[in-house]
Amino acid sequence: MRFPVVAWVGLLICGAPGFAGRAQEQAKPVAPPETSGYFAFVDRDFILTIEVVQPGVPLFNFVSMVEEEHQLPAREVRLLLQNRTVPATFFLVDTGNPDEPLIVPSLRIRPRSSFGVRLQGEYGENRELYGASVRLGPEDLHLALLSSFEFENLVLKINRINLGSPDFRDDWRVLKIEPMGRRERVRRRK
Repeated sequence: MRFPVVAWVGLLICGAPGFAGRAQEQAKPVAPPETSGYFAFVDRDFILTIEVVQPGVPLFNFVSMVEEEHQLPAREVRLLLQNRTVPATFFLVDTGNPDEPLIVPSLRIRPRSSFGVRLQGEYGENRELYGASVRLGPEDLHLALLSSFEFENLVLKINRINLGSPDFRDDWRVLKIEPMGRRERVRRRK
């Protein structure tokens, strides 16, 4: 027996058994993930990203859009694993030979520059992290958790920023870059 088209439309409009339940199930908001292999901090001064490319192998990239130089010790880059915060011990700089990276305990972040390094630390075989933060001067920069899709879109935008520009506002407006993550002043111990 065939159902005329009018009958199908009537069932959809009036609410056929089973259809309403499925529509409500699909409308439920999806909870954001608690862990990810992708993190980013974005504001008008710095862009920082962390991407876990293999189990236990995080990459750290930064873009500095400020006019002053900063020193960044590896221990100030901290990754939150399931039950502990693990600081990086060294930065591994690619030299072109994968067997001989340059291992350094700190980086000098030059004005209007960008750079990427691998983090070395006790990360085990973790593919995903619970959080990430970087202490830069008197502030902790807390990176926002991203999905793979969000991260790839952000990277495409970041790669189009002109660091030689006298004013980055045009790049931000054209590329539709939005701030993410948060800054927190570090409390000094007395």
